[in-house]
Amino acid sequence: MITPSRAAIAVVAGVLAAVIVPPEPVTPSVWARENLVVPDGPLAGDLWDPRQTPYAPAIMDALAPDSPYNEVVVRKSAQTGLTTVMVGWLCSSMLSAPCRMMIVLPTIDALNEFSAEKLTPAITGTKALRDVVAPQTSRSGDGSTATRKKFPGGSLVLANANSASDLSSKTIKYIGCDEVDRWPDELPGQGDPMELVDARFMAFRATADWKKFVISTPTVEGASRIDDAFQRGDQRHWRIRCPGCTEEIALQFEHLKFNREPPYRAYYAAQCCGRPIEAHERAALIRAGRFVADEPGPHRPPSFHVDTLTSLLVTWDDIAAKWWAAQGDEKKLSAFVNLWLGRTYRVRGDAPEWERLMERRVAYARRTIPAGGLVLTGFADVQGAGIWYEIVAWGRDCVSWCVDAGYIDGETDDAAAGAFAELARVIERSYPDAYGRRWTVDAFGVDAGYNQHVVTTFVRGRPDCYACKGQPGWFQPAIGTATPVDINYKGKKTKNGALLWPVGNYSLKSLFYARLRKDGVSAGADVDPPGYCHFGDFLDEVYFRQVTSESVVVKKRGGRTTRVWEEHGPNHLLDCRVGNMALAELPHLGLSRMTEDDWKRLATERGVPEAALDDLFRPRPLAAPSEAEDVAEAAPKQPRGAAVMASVLATLSTLNH
Repeated sequence: MITPSRAAIAVVAGVLAAVIVPPEPVTPSVWARENLVVPDGPLAGDLWDPRQTPYAPAIMDALAPDSPYNEVVVRKSAQTGLTTVMVGWLCSSMLSAPCRMMIVLPTIDALNEFSAEKLTPAITGTKALRDVVAPQTSRSGDGSTATRKKFPGGSLVLANANSASDLSSKTIKYIGCDEVDRWPDELPGQGDPMELVDARFMAFRATADWKKFVISTPTVEGASRIDDAFQRGDQRHWRIRCPGCTEEIALQFEHLKFNREPPYRAYYAAQCCGRPIEAHERAALIRAGRFVADEPGPHRPPSFHVDTLTSLLVTWDDIAAKWWAAQGDEKKLSAFVNLWLGRTYRVRGDAPEWERLMERRVAYARRTIPAGGLVLTGFADVQGAGIWYEIVAWGRDCVSWCVDAGYIDGETDDAAAGAFAELARVIERSYPDAYGRRWTVDAFGVDAGYNQHVVTTFVRGRPDCYACKGQPGWFQPAIGTATPVDINYKGKKTKNGALLWPVGNYSLKSLFYARLRKDGVSAGADVDPPGYCHFGDFLDEVYFRQVTSESVVVKKRGGRTTRVWEEHGPNHLLDCRVGNMALAELPHLGLSRMTEDDWKRLATERGVPEAALDDLFRPRPLAAPSEAEDVAEAAPKQPRGAAVMASVLATLSTLNH
């Protein structure tokens, strides 16, 4: 009998152990580091490298199959590389814990973009995924599609947050909720889309092995899903070790110092001991950091905050440049707070005093375009017994002048008669400018919220005339993508239908009220600030009462607290001004996107004399808002004397930390 040697026994035992004992589970971040090919961005085609986003592994691994957490929340800024966390988690789960999965995106356009630019390239570029995910070229019913990826043991479906059918009647174990602040508050007849998402886990409540990943940049304070979810969690921030006193600190924008002009030479003044942290020290300190919860608790899910101060994908000088570029522009300032700081923006919901606005009227003739006005828009608000309208001239940096405003009495049930017949004459009217030329409106909008069939019939065939409809919600763009309307006022289908343009009136009202609070030359300023609104002395009390007739109030909707606009009197001319602001952002106008050279070119095209160009385009003084100046003066002097203390929204009172 041959007796096996001890060495042979050890080899056999090792083989049996490898077969019988399962391997140690691989965390999602380790799998991603070893397998996942980055689908887009500057590192597209490379293996995912966590050194570029050192905070990402902790977030990804909190979603591992053996993690005790069911829900993980991330409140983030842009430029943090965290969309890859969603992709990496779900792709690793296809191999380690296959099941039915879903990603919910805010719109159908976002869904298609995510599929084409992130998910599909990640799958096709990663060999481990190509081997298990059914190809889209398959002719059988087992093949994948752009919005459904099939693999052994499960599938991954992309869903639209605006579609109740996408979110209903599906049992899902793992769900990723992307950009939730852009989701609608409610779906018609269905309620909150997040409640529909949560119902998909019902079958897994007993086993408690479901996973939900919620991630978004925030929007408006008091109406932000992601901020609400972050506050309910344990509120983790990435902390670095101060090289001065070794205390762990979270980087905050209030302590970032930089010059007013390039070179910004940004550095961080540690809040613990004041030690300056220079830009060249940043990467090593951030890579050695860790998440620490500010509000730990057994019933609080992990909620993470990541912003550009911690991101190695941007520099501190980039942040400084964006901050200064946003000064004096409410729209840019809110974008900076949301997209660069990852914080909610506090909207001032109180209306300016109408009496103060009326007092600052200046003398210029009605139905004339004052010097500086280069683009002309008009908007009409249709009511049952008449139509309100306003004509607005726009100049450099979206400075505006009310050129005309009024009310047309008459029936509004016939697009060719009554008040609409007079509105047609308003639209066709030409307006003299300050240089002896006459102009018709570049774009005219009509609110289709009332008598939509009549409005679409009226605008059909009229060049530069647009049927518009207001859309509630803080996430809506100023002017959205038009949809065809091919039913006439008799309810019959027409061959050449009109287009209906959605208007994001919530954010535009906020922007308009912010502009109304600015002081211009008439109040002693050297120049009118960007967005300043001029009003002629031909405007009466009715006008000013109407444009200040709404305010933001807090309301409960479906168990969520949100902020909505509420009217306190007739608001037709406010709607007209908001409509004019939306038209200014039409694709062929895009006034807020115009550069100084664009405005100069337009002025030349519109016949502004050479001698007048210098007055119109005098350089604006480089200055932050007066409140920011006060904070900067009050700040203790730092080692770099030319640097100033950048204060978020000047007094910091507009931020939710």
